[in-house]
Amino acid sequence: MAKLTKTEYLKQQKGRLHIANFLAAMNYHDDDLQTTIKIMRHKLLEIQQRESSAVINKPQTVRKIIFKFGGSKTLLHKHDDMEKDSRNASHSETLMCKRQKKSEEGVMDFIKSVGGSEAEFVIEKRLTVSDVTPNQGRLLIPVLQLKNKKGFLTADEETMMGKKEDVSVWVFDPERRKSTLNLAKWQMSKECYVLKTNWNHVVKTNGFKEEMVIRVLSFRVDHQLCFLLDRVCRNI
Repeated sequence: MAKLTKTEYLKQQKGRLHIANFLAAMNYHDDDLQTTIKIMRHKLLEIQQRESSAVINKPQTVRKIIFKFGGSKTLLHKHDDMEKDSRNASHSETLMCKRQKKSEEGVMDFIKSVGGSEAEFVIEKRLTVSDVTPNQGRLLIPVLQLKNKKGFLTADEETMMGKKEDVSVWVFDPERRKSTLNLAKWQMSKECYVLKTNWNHVVKTNGFKEEMVIRVLSFRVDHQLCFLLDRVCRNI
């Protein structure tokens, strides 16, 4: 066996020291090089077996881990159960909830800033496929689901609806961008108010998707009927 140079010897001793510290934490002792390698391989294989059994039926990624020491290699396949992704998703949801809370606190301030008054909670709705499908191009607001049973229309607007005429409304999205839409009243299997004309634009610019939950408020700027949309965070 070739004699080690001073640099190689110091490198080997440093490696043995790191392993000794690792094993000492597990109540092992670094008696000699071969024993150290054998114990380390055995312990790592035990860890691999425990992790493999723990991640059954969970989404996994696999990465190779190679331990090289004293001219020998030990190859392990380490399984991760996406805990990092879950933590990231949880963190993103927390941030979204914080933004929502801030948004809710600023709703009345925003309405006042545009000269609005008579704010009313209209509906909180989980968007359906038809609400976000381009060829439908409308948001259904079932009358029976209105939070304010008195409604939000004036007598003149009710008369227009009765004549099948649309009412022009302003809609402020979650980013407080204003769009002009039409409000109609349809008699389907159940009576519904319908926000249409430019609704597809609102869906696209805000990335609205099926199952998202939105909150709709109504208010008035002078006599102009307005709606304000907000996303709703749901902790699962």
